[in-house]
Amino acid sequence: MSKILAAIPNVCEGRDQAFVDELSAQLSRVPGLVLLDVSRDASRNRTVYSFSGSKEALFEGGLLLYRVTLGHIDMRKHEGEYPRVGAVDVFPFVPLKGVEIAEAVALSKEFAQRVAAEFKLPVYLFAESATSPHRRNVDDIREGEYEGFEEKMKKPEWKPDYGPDVFTPDSGVTIIGARHPLVSFKAILSSRDESIAEDLARALEQPYGGFQFVNANPGLDPSTQRAQVTVSITNFDQVPMYKVIEHLRMEGRRYGVSIRKVEMIGLIPETVFIESALYYLGVREFNPDRLLERNIQKHFDEKVILD
Repeated sequence: MSKILAAIPNVCEGRDQAFVDELSAQLSRVPGLVLLDVSRDASRNRTVYSFSGSKEALFEGGLLLYRVTLGHIDMRKHEGEYPRVGAVDVFPFVPLKGVEIAEAVALSKEFAQRVAAEFKLPVYLFAESATSPHRRNVDDIREGEYEGFEEKMKKPEWKPDYGPDVFTPDSGVTIIGARHPLVSFKAILSSRDESIAEDLARALEQPYGGFQFVNANPGLDPSTQRAQVTVSITNFDQVPMYKVIEHLRMEGRRYGVSIRKVEMIGLIPETVFIESALYYLGVREFNPDRLLERNIQKHFDEKVILD
């Protein structure tokens, strides 16, 4: 496949396994659509779907996801650890191979108009698709969350890019756009004090001495009731994952807190793990082509071209 474009929508349902499975099954039946991953999170009450395919398949699958999700979720009853503004909270298009970001932006805007027209839903464009600087960061759009968005929409600077100007209480609003690949993970801490997670999350972000391209949110892990920090790195070329984890460890020592484990969210580019392995192992001047699987794949690809 010469071009690979993925869609990675987040829906505000992570506790109803039957719904998650049914939506997954319906997406799997869309012609030409490849369901890559389904990552359910009960504490955030959120599921991240990852799928790829042609433009037609992505649009058909995306509209199906909105149709099924909006018919199932009532945001007036939703609770979860993570900031959110709507039933389908965010729908990013992510170029992975042979696709320029400008092409992904154009597709995201076309899809956003389809969503607004078909579902009468307020749509906000974000990241590379944003129409204003204050809408590039998804967390800026989410500020105030679902509970405060009806008032927020009344401000001229928060008029939707597409769709009605009226807030829809059952479904909220949705955020659509094109972005570069994201690295997301949860760091489960040794403490049960959520206030420490709040301080550590703040310390990871640029305004408080942390990193540009990093968003962090505190919470509690439901299975262990331990504090956790959920991290998203929006540009891993500029901010490697290992730097964020080491910064989190350093800040945690101020509170006598350590990282118990790290859980990845969604699909992760392999280069992120290669960089981290090289850092922690102290390996220098390593060529990734020396990886066994890459070497084998390279030879198979060359054979196909010659044949």
